[in-house]
Amino acid sequence: MWIYFVLAVFGVFDFAMASNNFDFGDTLALILGLTIGIIVFFACMGAYARRRSHFESL
Repeated sequence: MWIYFVLAVFGVFDFAMASNNFDFGDTLALILGLTIGIIVFFACMGAYARRRSHFESL
């Protein structure tokens, strides 16, 4: 599992080094945005699953 995370981080940094106008701040914003987006997605999926299981038990 960790190997995929490490490969993804290195891939983002490699992409950032390949572009001239993509500095460290942009890379950091991209990583934070993706991380927050993934967390929000799974939080919404968890809330939906809890709500759905509550209605199915009634």
